[in-house]
Amino acid sequence: MIILGIHDGHDSSVALMINGKIVYAAQEERFSRLKTDYGLPVFAIKDCLNSTGIKAEDINEVALGTKYLNPVLMRIKRNANFSVSDWIEEQEKFWKPSIFEKKKISYWKTFKNKKFKNDKIYNYKGILNTYMSQEDMDIFQKRRINKISSLLKISKDKIKVQFHEDCHKYYSYFFFKERKNGIAITSEGIGDYSNGSVSIVKNGNFELVAHNRHNHLGHIYQYITLLLGMKPSQHEYKVMGLAPYASDYESKKSFKIFDKILKIKDLNIVFDKKPKDLFYHFKKELIDCRFDGIAGGLQKFLEKKLNAWFFACSKRLSYKDFYFSGGVAQNIKAGMSLNQHKGLNKVLIPPAAGDTSISIGACYKAASDYCEKNRISKLKYIKPIDNMYLGHQIKKDEINKFINEKQIKKKYKILRNVKSKKIAKLIFDGNIIGRCAGKMEFGLRALGNRSILCDPRYFSNINKINAKIKKRDFWMPFTPSILKEDFKKFIKDPKNLNAKFMSMAFNTTKIGQKNLGAAIHPSDYTARPQKLEKKDNNEYYNIVKEFKKLSGVGALLNTSLNLHGLPIVRTVQDAFYVFENSDLDGLVVESFLFIKKK
Repeated sequence: MIILGIHDGHDSSVALMINGKIVYAAQEERFSRLKTDYGLPVFAIKDCLNSTGIKAEDINEVALGTKYLNPVLMRIKRNANFSVSDWIEEQEKFWKPSIFEKKKISYWKTFKNKKFKNDKIYNYKGILNTYMSQEDMDIFQKRRINKISSLLKISKDKIKVQFHEDCHKYYSYFFFKERKNGIAITSEGIGDYSNGSVSIVKNGNFELVAHNRHNHLGHIYQYITLLLGMKPSQHEYKVMGLAPYASDYESKKSFKIFDKILKIKDLNIVFDKKPKDLFYHFKKELIDCRFDGIAGGLQKFLEKKLNAWFFACSKRLSYKDFYFSGGVAQNIKAGMSLNQHKGLNKVLIPPAAGDTSISIGACYKAASDYCEKNRISKLKYIKPIDNMYLGHQIKKDEINKFINEKQIKKKYKILRNVKSKKIAKLIFDGNIIGRCAGKMEFGLRALGNRSILCDPRYFSNINKINAKIKKRDFWMPFTPSILKEDFKKFIKDPKNLNAKFMSMAFNTTKIGQKNLGAAIHPSDYTARPQKLEKKDNNEYYNIVKEFKKLSGVGALLNTSLNLHGLPIVRTVQDAFYVFENSDLDGLVVESFLFIKKK
């Protein structure tokens, strides 16, 4: 059974499953170079088929994640295109008059003249009428199916549409080897008229027990991100990173305002006192609060509500093991708080828990349906994901062609067949090295193959990377890649959680704080680590191992290989763009090492 999973909403992606195993997954943004790209992932689909050798006619089913997508937002690629000023304009020119003055305004006409990279793949003729028209979305769903059928030259009967929340919860459960009976919870902005759900999962079978579209945890984070001058649906992690810097006094001021909004009722999070509009409500109520205090209070609020919600579900449904997904699940500090709750056992959160992974979740749901139809054991047939190295790998002839065409030899010293020992020595000597090698990682995190690497011991490296390479906010922490055998030396992990993907936060030990100063949060000494196993990534493991021989520390500082505002690199060309437009000291591309000539 060959299943192609497609997600064509924001953070669009594709995944390929063969006989229950995910063998390929990639985001369209890596190809289009448009952050959080929106629409049919044409380039990723092409690369998927080329990389795996699968032909379109071999595909048994195309699993299309998300039933209803707004054609207006698809057309203008809002999440990818909008600047902060565009998001503010949306509030002022569309939402404010629509909500407060009851005016009928065309969303499309408001923004169609903007110089956006508009989607030209789907057919939008006659359906750009209102912001959220059910009629338009029904028509658009048929056009999406028609386009995929035409692109792949397959029958429309092979294309099955999966509900958005199903993709989330199936992904969160089947991703892991631990498949205990428990509770699957989703929480996000919105998807198929839902932004929160609770399901009991037994032996791979789900029973929906609570479902609503008033769980506005995700929306609140979006609005506060905007009020703090950052991009919604993209920069929430910046707000999270800022939160630990806030004083208790300032955090409490904003927390009291947030805490009045939502409450737990019948296994749901619902409004206590619903404001007419959340954005303008918070704009008014938070006027006397400091920006860092707002971030701190919001984090405390989110943790409190999630803890209360999960505990209520546990008491009512008599399970203590959880699977958590959706955009809200990507708040790593909230995940940490849930796993510290004494009334809960484990809360498992897969990497890329937001909409990026809808394509994989769609594959899992389709595979589950296949197993039910054919009376096959889901738990045996559907394989967990051992690592996130699911994309393509750069070929040697691509590198040689690039070197010759670009005359790189004149500008850089080139070393071939470079071993891990050489790379480790450069890092030990104080160099900051980019690495673009091996299969590309899927998701939001670089896990060594599309990464910037440096010595984690020296706090000064934070400033070097932020100022000269990443050009990002000073309060954003970096992360450590830690050898599996050294993990507990640096990280407190009493529940032995799956920490291979930088999707969980942990407290650090005294030794960790001493040796990983540049790779942990400087305010609260927490870390978002990658537990590095040799079987998952032999080459990267060996680099860290060699660094340990030199330094005594079995870890490296690891951050994504990209410039601020751009997606993580994919190709040798992408990697060199970062190299040439930053102060990286060296660049590894497969077995080639490039060093700038002085």
